Amino acid sequence: MISERRIKPLPDEDSRDYWRALAEGRLDIQHCRDCGQRTWPPRPVCSKCFGENLQFNTVSGAGEIYSWIVVYRSTMPHMMPYVPYTLALVRLDEQHDIYIPGRLLGDAVAERGMRVRAVIEKIDDETGDLAWSPLSSANRA
Repeated sequence: MISERRIKPLPDEDSRDYWRALAEGRLDIQHCRDCGQRTWPPRPVCSKCFGENLQFNTVSGAGEIYSWIVVYRSTMPHMMPYVPYTLALVRLDEQHDIYIPGRLLGDAVAERGMRVRAVIEKIDDETGDLAWSPLSSANRA
């Protein structure tokens, strides 16, 4: 299903593959072929060794909440129906120094260490959006 958003990301040369992967239902993160570091947000050089030998690889989309804020007043019209909403900063399982922001879905109260999984929404053929869904307590590890 394609979203009815008024505002969408504007991919650049470095982030185009990231947004396209989301449109295709995947969470792809840059991976340095030289040192093995994963890097987010997408950029032209590795965040560890500054090498340019980067490729995008699909990650599990599982992680845990590191931090969060609750938004009570949005300045973005397309987000007004969701107010109040929680914007979570999620630490990926694959690389513990990568933190990716996204809206926390549902009515769960965020807490540090809460297990979440990526939920991807297609915006159009070239871009998607990333949100986080809490895992049920039975699935938390």
